[in-house]
Amino acid sequence: MEMDFSIDDYLILLKSGDEDERRNAAFILGRQRDDRVIPHLIDALDDPSPDVRLRVIEALRHLRDERVVMPFITCLGDDDPRVRAMAVRALALQKDFRALLPLIELLRDDNTQVRAAAVEGLANLPDARAVPGLVNLLVDDPDADIRYYAAQTLKTIGGDATIDTLLLVLLSDPPAETKQFIAEIFGTLGEPRTKDTLIQLTHDPDDGVSETAKWGVSRITS
Repeated sequence: MEMDFSIDDYLILLKSGDEDERRNAAFILGRQRDDRVIPHLIDALDDPSPDVRLRVIEALRHLRDERVVMPFITCLGDDDPRVRAMAVRALALQKDFRALLPLIELLRDDNTQVRAAAVEGLANLPDARAVPGLVNLLVDDPDADIRYYAAQTLKTIGGDATIDTLLLVLLSDPPAETKQFIAEIFGTLGEPRTKDTLIQLTHDPDDGVSETAKWGVSRITS
């Protein structure tokens, strides 16, 4: 019976069992509080089955152990977009800045799930270097959820890079949705130097833009 299996038994199954056994072994081993399993799970990230690789990442993702960071970064190049997305989420939990540039690169991934995970993951690694890629998604990504999450991550990053880049975007007279996002970001950041821009946006013909800009102005105290 399964309850009689030892950790060593599951380690054997993880390496030599069939696909279902390897997947189940990864799940069980991920619930153990035994550091011995970590190297074995890391080795299993090369499993030929994407379903097993997914389960292995899930098993490792909540471990705050620096040994998992570089293997997760390697998984960002996996052929299966589900694995790439899961690796992004796992890296976000580590909050290790070695993952920053690889996550920025994935903002251009052709898979929506992966781009969305990268956007959300960068909120845990706030850095101005992510701003250009996030702004590109805010303006141009075909997925509405990604545009929304790009705005939320830009709020988290904030700073001069975010403000300066968004001011440049406004010069091109972007769509109303983009202007509303920018007004929301400026209002959240509350930087006085964005006040004049927000005042201009209060006169925008789009009600969503103008009302959000009014809210933004109210958030700036000087």
